[in-house]
Amino acid sequence: MINKVSDSYRKHILSITLSPFIKIVESVFDLLIPLFMKAVIDLGQFEDPSLIPNTISRGLATFIRSFGFGTKPLADALTGGIIILIMGIVGFAITMIAQYIAARTSVIIGTEIRGALYEKTLSLSKKEREKIGNGRILTLINSDSYQLQHGMLLFIRLFARVPFILIGALVISYILDWRIGIAFTGVAICILLVNVFVLRKSSKGYIEIQKDLDTISNNTSDITEGARVIRASNNEQSENKKFSEKTQSYQNKAVEVNKVNALINPLTFAITSIVLIVIIYLLKDSLFNSAERVMVASTVIAEMSYLAQIFFVTVQLTQSVIEIVKASVARRRIDELLSITPSVANKNSPVINIINNEPVIRFEHVSFSFDDKKEKCFLEDLDFQIRKGETFGIIGGTGSGKSTIINLIERFFDVDKGTIFYKGTPIRDYDLNALRNDIGLVNQKSSLFKGTIKSNYLMANPNATDEEILKALKEAEAYEFVNKYEDKINHAVNEGGSNFSGGQKQRLCIGRALVKHPEILILDDSTSALDLLTDKKIRETVSSFKDMTKIIVSQRVATIQNADFILVLEGGKVVGLGKHEFLLKNCPIYKETYDSQIRKE
Repeated sequence: MINKVSDSYRKHILSITLSPFIKIVESVFDLLIPLFMKAVIDLGQFEDPSLIPNTISRGLATFIRSFGFGTKPLADALTGGIIILIMGIVGFAITMIAQYIAARTSVIIGTEIRGALYEKTLSLSKKEREKIGNGRILTLINSDSYQLQHGMLLFIRLFARVPFILIGALVISYILDWRIGIAFTGVAICILLVNVFVLRKSSKGYIEIQKDLDTISNNTSDITEGARVIRASNNEQSENKKFSEKTQSYQNKAVEVNKVNALINPLTFAITSIVLIVIIYLLKDSLFNSAERVMVASTVIAEMSYLAQIFFVTVQLTQSVIEIVKASVARRRIDELLSITPSVANKNSPVINIINNEPVIRFEHVSFSFDDKKEKCFLEDLDFQIRKGETFGIIGGTGSGKSTIINLIERFFDVDKGTIFYKGTPIRDYDLNALRNDIGLVNQKSSLFKGTIKSNYLMANPNATDEEILKALKEAEAYEFVNKYEDKINHAVNEGGSNFSGGQKQRLCIGRALVKHPEILILDDSTSALDLLTDKKIRETVSSFKDMTKIIVSQRVATIQNADFILVLEGGKVVGLGKHEFLLKNCPIYKETYDSQIRKE
């Protein structure tokens, strides 16, 4: 996996360097064309090329005459025109090749960066992802990666061509007339100073703009997910106001940066126009001297062509500088994410099999904190074990740490103190892929992905047959409503499963976990939207899998009372552990929960 943007650059160093050098060949033709024009004009005055005073023009005129099409001005003009036309065609062909290489390379780099960002996001722990924020991750993958790709395209196309033409045009200008060369040098220096000014002003502004874009992405994500809550609480106006404030902040910063950028073209035009006036002033005496008029005219025409080239490449530079600054900011932001070392690392240890009645999971004095400073533990000194094939229930109030225990078992987090053992091996040392392949997890919040019912089940088990999918649906009490669809398991699933009810989504998610044939099935409060009868049927089905270890998290005593062992949590601590009857006698919190729920039911 790419750990930095520069890793991708190094992979494609040949393409990154090849395209600019091809562009240099095209630039050579661009620089020669005005000199050929000057040579053709000079041949109109001097029939013998050896009489032309300027060395470069004399050499090119001799080259034109070497084709032997005659010594008349028309023949010289046609010959020179054909040479210029051929150079233009060859230059165009070379440009197309260079543009193709640059475009292809930049797209490949952009694709690799997006893939690396996606892969890195999946490798981060839940705590790290929450710290970064979904909005920023989306902005990096969608906006920053494209900005980097576009900046790379411009960089490959221009980083060799622009300085080559700029330096070449200045050198030739000095050779043709040192006074004009000095004027052109002044142009280049002034325009470069404008670019430096814009670069310094814009770079900080773009960092702030991208931060605001992260905030807007986060806010948009919250609004789309909680739209019904916002409407139900009649809070649309307040949310619209908050969103408007965020977008106004983004707009203000973008306008400030664009004001600076808007100075580039007017200043470039102004500088070029001043130089034109200076050139005319410097050559005014020669232009009105009949002895020098033709030579000066051809020089002025050539110099104007070089001035046009200098102007064109500096405009390209000024416009590209803005995009390259954006790309530079994007690169820094992308590198920040790619450089994060995931706290949950994979040791790739050998896979272990255990027999029944041996602990498959063991918590040994485990403590965990969401606080990076670890000043206060959320879970404290947990000590229990789960044996293979048994049903293990976890119950506790909201915020007691039930789901956090599941996250630790799945290694979405790593513990701060103590050790979790999986099949007798510290879970940190156990192969992460093997661990998660062994576990079928149904989360508290049902998550279905856009596609079909079948595609969702194939995510859990890519080799599952249609018969296995149907069997899992029956075990999860979902077959009845799925069978009513004309397309059965090929029925479409909208984003987030929005075309199913809460209970249907939970049953589909339970079926998806069962089709995996896991060694450990974890139901994290995953029947909360089901009626008691459906909940009971699913529990009875799950209980029939004798070789499967079942971990059931619930706030309902009825859901876990038949478990082999029940863990009772309160404020991140174990306050009870044992069978249902034992806890009724020895755990006041469990008995209080039981009495209140039984009375309510």
